[in-house]
Amino acid sequence: MKNLGLSAFEKIKSRKDFEEIFSEGITLFSSTKKIKAVYIIKFNSNQRGFKVAFAISRKSGNAVWRNRIKRLLREAFRLNKHIIIKKTEELRYYIEIIFSPYLIDMNKNKNIYLDDIMPDVIDIMSRISINV
Repeated sequence: MKNLGLSAFEKIKSRKDFEEIFSEGITLFSSTKKIKAVYIIKFNSNQRGFKVAFAISRKSGNAVWRNRIKRLLREAFRLNKHIIIKKTEELRYYIEIIFSPYLIDMNKNKNIYLDDIMPDVIDIMSRISINV
């Protein structure tokens, strides 16, 4: 795993994984309810570490706006993934997380920046690491 990058091994890609996480996962909301995360912790897995994905509904805005939110969420996670890496390597867990906006949409938030999203992503990540 890269220290500050987000490699292909750290991304959730298969439909089966998405369905499993959404059906069996635990849902968390950030303290301001801007960001939602659904995650699964696998205890007796051969793998260690995490996988992450960013899912945004078409109802939240046009393609340009959705892609910007995905980029911002990806960057916020990438800069703070050390919070989760420490826990997964210590305790030998495997975590799969899907981030998505909850109370953010194009009509309410025309211009959104990394400073608006970063505290919410850090909040969710620290709460997930506490639950482990």
